[in-house]
Amino acid sequence: MKTAEKILVTSLDLFNQRGESNVSSVDIALELDISPGNLYYHFKGKEIIVAALFDLYREQMDRVINSALHKSLSIEDFFYFLYLVLEKGHLFQFLYHNQANLAENHPAVAKSFKKNLASQEKCIEKLLNDFIQNGSIKASQVQSLQIVELIGLVFTQSANYYALKGQDISDETHLYKGLAMIMFAVLPYINIPQGELHQLQEAIATHSLVSELVE
Repeated sequence: MKTAEKILVTSLDLFNQRGESNVSSVDIALELDISPGNLYYHFKGKEIIVAALFDLYREQMDRVINSALHKSLSIEDFFYFLYLVLEKGHLFQFLYHNQANLAENHPAVAKSFKKNLASQEKCIEKLLNDFIQNGSIKASQVQSLQIVELIGLVFTQSANYYALKGQDISDETHLYKGLAMIMFAVLPYINIPQGELHQLQEAIATHSLVSELVE
């Protein structure tokens, strides 16, 4: 792994653990056992590292969104898509820790982050409308928009909620908890055979959701 890649991987780990505002360029250099000058050679300041990590996040999220938009999804595929979005948020969780600090210290990143969230919501709204059209979901336009907002709340706040409760958010367990919350909210509107629905609920409960949807 090249030095620049090591810097990004280490920075991401430190940002996720401590919060980006609590980590300095010197901290990153010390963790890597390199000089601050060597770090500066690759990234001219911590703000450049944050921007580079956000670009990686956006690229990964764009692949997930584009994959979902260009395929005909089942309800199970839809929940796997939601899982992938939660997973990407988990990998770059420092972006969700403190939006006020992000906006103050990295306004360009914060602005792009909001655009990314808007793209996620537009994608989910489109997918829900497709399900309403094919009868897999029975909901009004108003109800559909409320579901979109609720999913957005789970995406952006569930990890912080569990962390505040003192729960471990280092593995995929909290991702499935978020998915289960979405299932609970959407369940009254899902209109698929009971066998398929039970199988989906079981997959979420046992953390064994699978799909042919490609990241």
